[in-house]
Amino acid sequence: MQKLKVLQIIPSFGVGGAEKLVLDYLTYFDKNEVEIKAISMYGNENTIYDSFIKENKLDVVYLDKKPGLDLSMVMKIGRIIKEFKPNIIHTHLYTVKYTLFPFIINKRARKFHTIHNEPEKDARGIDKFFNKIAFRYLNCTPIALSNELAEKVKGYYDIKNAEVVNNGINLDEFKNIEASKEEIRDKFNLPHDSFVIGHVGRFSQQKNHEFIIDIYKRFFELEKNSYLILVGDGELIAHIKQKVEKFGLKERVKFLGVRKDIPEIVKCIDVFLFPSLHEGFPITLIEAQATGVRCVISNKIDKKAILSEDTVSLGLDYPIENWCTVIKDANKKGYPVDSLNSYDIKIIVKKLERLYRKSKFNAYEIQK
Repeated sequence: MQKLKVLQIIPSFGVGGAEKLVLDYLTYFDKNEVEIKAISMYGNENTIYDSFIKENKLDVVYLDKKPGLDLSMVMKIGRIIKEFKPNIIHTHLYTVKYTLFPFIINKRARKFHTIHNEPEKDARGIDKFFNKIAFRYLNCTPIALSNELAEKVKGYYDIKNAEVVNNGINLDEFKNIEASKEEIRDKFNLPHDSFVIGHVGRFSQQKNHEFIIDIYKRFFELEKNSYLILVGDGELIAHIKQKVEKFGLKERVKFLGVRKDIPEIVKCIDVFLFPSLHEGFPITLIEAQATGVRCVISNKIDKKAILSEDTVSLGLDYPIENWCTVIKDANKKGYPVDSLNSYDIKIIVKKLERLYRKSKFNAYEIQK
């Protein structure tokens, strides 16, 4: 079987779900069957993902995009496509508008675009316009992260085709953590007998940190021997820190920033709190469930993401008192819709490779 040549295009390798997924594609595709390269339109920002790329010598080209609309990206991306000669061009987030011209001149290259969120949140205005052109006229296949999102994508873009490829994680990394819960708590100065709530996510409106703090304020009134740990960074972090200080919770809420040791952090908490306003298919929630930790999430998250009876979904309109009760009461159970094994990244990349190989339009013949 001839090697498949795949080019992934993403704005940057800042820390987020889409970026992590592309990083996993670069890592877990079988190198004997797939030659994979990625374009980061922005330069190396020295994130933990950029460092991982360097340490593992992954094939990534940084194009040093300027802020705002930078039309030089069109020519730069086109040049890389001409040199690399990919069978597959796979775009993510808001990159389609920079790839339309390369799409047009590479008519027989198979194109895919992953939609990482609710479609109306993922692309609006000019990005929706260019995505629709790509989907309807340039043989670009949209990929959604779940069946529910696929139906929404078809309605949003008025199209009939949308493939489903789930997010995935390295399950072993989250199931086989050597350090004990107590050892990890010592690392973060958390008492062994305290009740610890945790959250992993970018400080943005979508992740609903305001509500997280409101919940913890009430929870702390009910359970004084408790802590809240928040992992991540983002534009709202300063505002959330101010709110924590206003509520007098500075000594109880720990801001850990962007971390590499997510599996260990999640293992040391009692409940993973995830009340997002909207989501595509959150990798962090899959990771949390893989560690076996109890999860309390919002009902705005696709039910297919519930993979354990220890994951409970609540309405964002429910009183905070109800959220506190469910967080504290481990007897409250959820209803799993799928199994964790369905989200093993090694299985996911094989499914994606099969999707690539069944493509009819390939710039360079793929021999089987």
